[in-house]
Amino acid sequence: MPRIFYGWYIVGAGLIINMLMGGLVMHAFGFYAAALKDEFGWSATLFGVAAAVTRVESGLLGPIQGWMIDRFGPRAMMRLGIATTSLGMMLFGLLWDEVSFVGFYILLSVGTSIGGFMTVSVAVVTWFERKRSRAIGLMSMGFTFGALVSAIVSVLILNLGWRETSIGTGVFLLIVGWGLSYLFARHPSDKGLEVDGGTENGSTDAQTEHRPLNPHRHRDFTAREALRTRAFWGLALAHGTPLMVVGMWIGHGVLHIDELPGFSSSDAAVVVTVMVVTQLIGQSLSAWAGDRFAKRPLLVLCMIGHAVAGIALGLANGWWMLMVFAVLNGIAWGARGTLITALRADYFGASQFGRIMGWTSMVMMPFMTIGMLGSGIMRDIFGSYDLPFVIFSIGAGTGVLWILLASRPRLPGPPLISVVPPLPQTARLVVSSRPNRPAGHE
Repeated sequence: MPRIFYGWYIVGAGLIINMLMGGLVMHAFGFYAAALKDEFGWSATLFGVAAAVTRVESGLLGPIQGWMIDRFGPRAMMRLGIATTSLGMMLFGLLWDEVSFVGFYILLSVGTSIGGFMTVSVAVVTWFERKRSRAIGLMSMGFTFGALVSAIVSVLILNLGWRETSIGTGVFLLIVGWGLSYLFARHPSDKGLEVDGGTENGSTDAQTEHRPLNPHRHRDFTAREALRTRAFWGLALAHGTPLMVVGMWIGHGVLHIDELPGFSSSDAAVVVTVMVVTQLIGQSLSAWAGDRFAKRPLLVLCMIGHAVAGIALGLANGWWMLMVFAVLNGIAWGARGTLITALRADYFGASQFGRIMGWTSMVMMPFMTIGMLGSGIMRDIFGSYDLPFVIFSIGAGTGVLWILLASRPRLPGPPLISVVPPLPQTARLVVSSRPNRPAGHE
């Protein structure tokens, strides 16, 4: 029986950590917001501000975090992020006013940024190349399962209270996450292995010869070189614009459904469940297709799916439009992250992927901020989420343009330096008179 390549253990651990980070914090935000609104009567703008500030923080932290991941390794960053998130969740359960709410939520969001998707992605990209889309797709399923975790959180909030739920889940995350961090070895060579497992993982020389390579790259890009390419900015903007739909859903989706005639916040759990199933479908399809077909045409479909889904949510007046949103957004959300992360690694390589992801985060996160903050402000102005949801969904559709502009970059080669002095004129005459002389003859 062949041994399981150690990289798959990292994928499994990353899946669980993403599930906990996403489910206990990101996906659960709407349920905490609904409970806090009932208790304190705070406005939608406040929740939008809190969510938006955390996205700004994540974007500004990105380049520093990327450098730290490349410098200190994923394991150290994972532990720092888990500890910070757990502390933030415990303090969140003790909040008493608007300022403490925003402050504690920022703290736990810093933790999820440090120990979440970027750190796990760098680890996975370092361990895989031929099976990169497959590995990233499986790892990303953690966020999808996190939506199911958030449904459990909603039940705990309803039965135990939001304070007790926040403190208890913070302790749980610290214990489980810290234990999983031990699996995050920095590089295959640290375990005496090769990327993708080499021959130990069942690959052959023929398979290695036929793996997809970048014909324009003789080495990995540095972060500075990547930033100078059109591909970097195209991928970053294509990754960012759909986050307006994601942001408006995370920050205000539950509140929007709660305001629809005949619906309540508990009905959002049905939408979440459908979205979980379709996200898994999207991630599974992208994990399979990403290593076999061109990724950019698939990403164009994802951008269109996000835009149509967001418009359906904004104009929803019954279950069927909510289901259109859940299905399209779920598939697009599940596939987009896998494909675009794998494509970025294919373009630029793994050597400085943390730094490149960090700068990408700075470009991406303002879009989620716009979706979160803008939705809350416009809702308080117009009295409805309909208009902001439609506007931001159209903005998300511009991702089609950006992905089309993100063609494969060409890394400039080293300058050509002549190492042989020019031949004298007489020698050039001799050579030109015998141009086809066989090699090896004097």
